[in-house]
Amino acid sequence: MKVQNNRKGITPMSKQLFAVFAAALLMTACKQESVRPTPTVQTEPAVQHLYDPPKSDVLTLLEKNGSGDMSKSSLPAFKRWFSTRTALAEQVAKMCVPIEQHATVTWGDSTEATACTAAKETSAEVASLARRRKAWTFKPIPTDTRGW
Repeated sequence: MKVQNNRKGITPMSKQLFAVFAAALLMTACKQESVRPTPTVQTEPAVQHLYDPPKSDVLTLLEKNGSGDMSKSSLPAFKRWFSTRTALAEQVAKMCVPIEQHATVTWGDSTEATACTAAKETSAEVASLARRRKAWTFKPIPTDTRGW
């Protein structure tokens, strides 16, 4: 039994259609577009301090203890860093007391102010935790020496 093929073959119309598609493909492939550089997106820092005076004693002390670049650090970042350095947080909090008393209006926007705030909050949390631990320390109740 012979299978019939319903194809009529390549017709002149299909040749013309193929030629049009091939020409369109070649024209688009050969077209050279000018390559524009993609614009770079600049992100804002987490905290942009409006006023950063020259390095103070507080910032110098923090840099010596491994803080790195503090100019873009936020309050939660400072608190997280101070949470593992509680003795340093207490020392910085004590150093910040006289600085805050004589600070100018713009000092609150500085990196030093953020560091001082984080140090004060961290040292207050440590002191509160120490008071709670002391309150819950087991103390045996003294009894008399009489037995039953």
